[in-house]
Amino acid sequence: MPWGSDLLSQLAHLSGRPAFIGLIVTAAVVAVVRDWRLELWALLVQYVLVGMLHLRMLPPELAIVKVLVGALICPMLYWAARWVEGERAHRAEVERERAAEREGEVPLPPPPWPVCPTNWVFRLLVVLFLGLVLYGVFTHLELPDIAPDIAPACVWLGLMGLLVLLLTSEPLPAGIGLLTMVSGFELFFDITLPGLMGTGMWAAVDLTMGLAISYMVAVGGATGKVL
Repeated sequence: MPWGSDLLSQLAHLSGRPAFIGLIVTAAVVAVVRDWRLELWALLVQYVLVGMLHLRMLPPELAIVKVLVGALICPMLYWAARWVEGERAHRAEVERERAAEREGEVPLPPPPWPVCPTNWVFRLLVVLFLGLVLYGVFTHLELPDIAPDIAPACVWLGLMGLLVLLLTSEPLPAGIGLLTMVSGFELFFDITLPGLMGTGMWAAVDLTMGLAISYMVAVGGATGKVL
C-alpha cells in the first residue's frame, strides 16, 4: 500500500533520536522497576522502538518482523507470570489459613513475588552512573560506518540487560533482561550484516528464548522454587 510505504519511510527518517531516547527510558525501567507488569510494558515498547531503528537498515517488512516477534513474546511472558502470581497467592492463602488454625491469629500475607535483594534506589544510581559513562564515551568516540544514535542504543540495551542479569535470580526479570541484551546485539548485527537470513535467525532465537523463559517461570511457580 502506497500510504503504508510512505508512513514507514517517514518513520525511518524520524526514528533516530526519539527512538534512542525512548530506548533509554524503557531499558532503565526494565533495570530499575520490579513490577513485572511495568517491565513487560516497557519490553513491548522497547521492541517497537527497536523496530523503528531497524527501519533504517532493513526493508520495512523485515523491520516489522522485529516488532511482531516482541508482540508474540510479551503475551507469553504475561500469561506465565499471571499464572504464577495466582498460584503463589493461592498457596499463601492456604498457609495463612493453616497458621490461623494453629495459632489463632492470621499472619500478614507474603508478597506475591520474592523480595529483590537490591532496592530500586541502588539500581537507579547504577543506571545513572552507566548513563554518564556511556555519554562520556560516545561524546568523544565515533564508530565508523555506524550512526551516532544507533551505536549508543546497542551498548545501552546490552548494559541494561546485563545489569538485570547480575542483580536478579528470578526467571522472569532475568529473562526480560536477557531479551533486552539480545535486542541490543541484534541491532548491531543488522548494522553489519542486514538481510532476510539474519532477521529469520534472530526471530527464531527470540521466540525460542521467549518460550524457554515462560516455561521456567511456570515451572518455578509450580514447584515453588526459583530456577
